[in-house]
Amino acid sequence: LDMEVWTQAGELLGRVEEILGTGSNDVYVVRQGEQEVLIPAIQDVIVAVDVEKGRITVDLPEGLR
Repeated sequence: LDMEVWTQAGELLGRVEEILGTGSNDVYVVRQGEQEVLIPAIQDVIVAVDVEKGRITVDLPEGLR
């Protein structure tokens, strides 16, 4: 899975480096340089997935960074 993760505002958060299975939902580990963001793979957060472009668009809730 070679996907970039972008916010709806057009900010690149990084690439999906790992997917953690937590039981209830997966969590994407997204890294860019030293920054790491854990993004829950749930409908409220994942806005769109474009496999052809290798791009996931997310709506990050406050405090998720």
